[in-house]
Amino acid sequence: MGFPMLKRSPAPVVLVTGCSSGIGKAICDLLAAGGATVYGGSRTICSASSWTHLPLDITDPSSVDAAVAEVLRRESRLDALVACAGLGLAGSVEDTDDDEARRQFDTNFFGTTRTIRAVLPVMRKQASGKILVIGSIGGLIGLPFVSFYSASKFALDGLVEALRGEVAPFGIQATIVHPGDINTAFGANRVFGRNVGEPSAYQVRFQDTLRFYAAQEQNGASPQVLARKVQKLLAQRSLPARVVVGKPLERLGVSGKRYLPGRSFEYLMRKAYAP
Repeated sequence: MGFPMLKRSPAPVVLVTGCSSGIGKAICDLLAAGGATVYGGSRTICSASSWTHLPLDITDPSSVDAAVAEVLRRESRLDALVACAGLGLAGSVEDTDDDEARRQFDTNFFGTTRTIRAVLPVMRKQASGKILVIGSIGGLIGLPFVSFYSASKFALDGLVEALRGEVAPFGIQATIVHPGDINTAFGANRVFGRNVGEPSAYQVRFQDTLRFYAAQEQNGASPQVLARKVQKLLAQRSLPARVVVGKPLERLGVSGKRYLPGRSFEYLMRKAYAP
């Protein structure tokens, strides 16, 4: 699938971060199958038959700059960035130490902003480009016991909202995609704070809630569902500010927060996350 805004080339050039598994890999595979020239970046080396893997650590500015420079060296342009790389930290606010919270933000928030900053100069020069950030429904609804993960995704939502106004005069568009539960290894790779066990006052509720999250993730949508949504967004002439991708109940939760009184919404959330 080509990009309407990119008439000069039948093969748009796309950089996808977090390509080694899950959502990122599904996006790389689908975009490449649709005819895009795809570069996937990750710390973990991965095999890619239809697209090109680049070493990329989004927590390292020099690594980010090198990956973008390599795409430009090979292609002389970059038409889209899909920022997928991230990690999940689990633990109550009280049990999470500063260094753990910083690592969460350095990956999910600052890692994404580093990558965006690296691609903006070339997109400004081209007077075109699309930036898609993968957020989370946890970036619209605060999820208990993954507090700093949620906070990092909330921060990305605000960042993209502000970014849109900054870059629109240069012909650049940006959006954030908030998926619900996706059946990937993300939950299995979740990082646990060092203080989540005994004698934490939250231990029992924490464990019950994380088991609930794991069950929901196992029954979540395929990453290909999200990849198809990303492909459709990249083909659109105009990007919306944000997109929610999820099951009807997940989308209803987002709408409920918008329209229900605050206490009513919190009551329903406590019921939902008290397995």
